[in-house]
Amino acid sequence: MATVPASTEPRPDQVPLIKGPLSDDGLQAIFATPDLEVGLNRFAFVLTSAERLSSEPVATVSSYYVPNDGSEPEHRQTALALFHKFPYVSRGLYATRLEFDRPGNWSVEASVSAGIDEPRSAKLFFEVREATSAPALGAPAVRSKSKTNGDVGSPEELSTGSQHDPDLYRLTIAEAVDSGIPTVVVMASPAFCTNAVCGPQVEVLSQLKDEFRDQANFIHVDFYDNPEEIQGDLS
Repeated sequence: MATVPASTEPRPDQVPLIKGPLSDDGLQAIFATPDLEVGLNRFAFVLTSAERLSSEPVATVSSYYVPNDGSEPEHRQTALALFHKFPYVSRGLYATRLEFDRPGNWSVEASVSAGIDEPRSAKLFFEVREATSAPALGAPAVRSKSKTNGDVGSPEELSTGSQHDPDLYRLTIAEAVDSGIPTVVVMASPAFCTNAVCGPQVEVLSQLKDEFRDQANFIHVDFYDNPEEIQGDLS
């Protein structure tokens, strides 16, 4: 019997995270927003150690441009990143805004202080491109014909999650773009969200929909086209 060759494309929920080196004091940074472009960007990350995930209220972030010629990194900016706790779980991440004035290799150093202890710091190394892979801020979203309630026979065909809010699948992204009001789209696989930067995004989306129902569209798109089939068999 012929076998189907394994795909060489990574699953969207298994794209390798960018992790910084473990610092001398045991802290490591994990990048949550790696799709960066020249200009102002939201910059989010997790700080973790062998003992726990860092949840100090504030981290200090310094950014550096790293020249290709091997010369010393050039300091660009220092900003404060606030810790944002995820609902329902004990995890969270730090977020701030950083300006990148050119494409190329960059690094940041993030430090936190717990009371009277000496500050602990960790580094991240990453690339900044001329433009992001995602649509730019202010650009129209791609008019995708995402699945809706009318395309399936049961809610399990729309999401790997155990809770299914039918309001999140009323419109395609294309219909939402043409509706004339803002649209919030979350692309996530609730049942298989396992890495360090994952949070309960679909549950939060449902809450936001209840609060701002008449002001915006809210859409969830699962990573998987056949979520009802993979629940017990990821092959």
